[in-house]
Amino acid sequence: MRKKLILFWTLLIVSFIMQSCKNYYYLQHTPAVNNEDGNSVHNLKFANESLQFITFSDYRTNKVNEKYVFFKTKDVTHILKANIKKPYSEQFLFMYTNMSIYNNMLGFYYEGISLDEVMKDYNKKPDIDLGNGIVYSYNSGKFNVVDIYRKSEHGVVRFININNPDEKDPQNKKFHLEIKNLFFDLNKNLWDKNASDFQ
Repeated sequence: MRKKLILFWTLLIVSFIMQSCKNYYYLQHTPAVNNEDGNSVHNLKFANESLQFITFSDYRTNKVNEKYVFFKTKDVTHILKANIKKPYSEQFLFMYTNMSIYNNMLGFYYEGISLDEVMKDYNKKPDIDLGNGIVYSYNSGKFNVVDIYRKSEHGVVRFININNPDEKDPQNKKFHLEIKNLFFDLNKNLWDKNASDFQ
């Protein structure tokens, strides 16, 4: 009995330490290739699936420049727990732009859930219906967050976009323009419906 109790407490402490040390900054990405426009083409992998995703050339991966990374671990943890009841299956993306007015972006995969379940958890109509995806824009503490979900073969992928709360950007216009250009211009082929009116 004593051995079981010691094992239980050991596992609990290890679990706590792992959660406390969790960060969302470093991931192994397949090196991007440049397309004819000079943009970066990424092959994002999650579960047994992959997704081609294009970014502007100033997006960075696999390193942190604190000047351009706006969030702390606890901020992302709060965002992840705020709306979706089921925990994510894996993280597959962390990127940021090397300009302070733009975007910190993370990608998560949720196995075994549907867009309908996501909408049920948010308990409100999406800001945009993309057919095979949905968009929510909301405030989380000091941040403006744009959540973009896309249906995958066995679940959904979630792109969390976080603004710089210290940047002078009334109504988040520059931040939202970056999201619009990135997701609905460069990556418009990912969606069944057009979202060019996103503001």
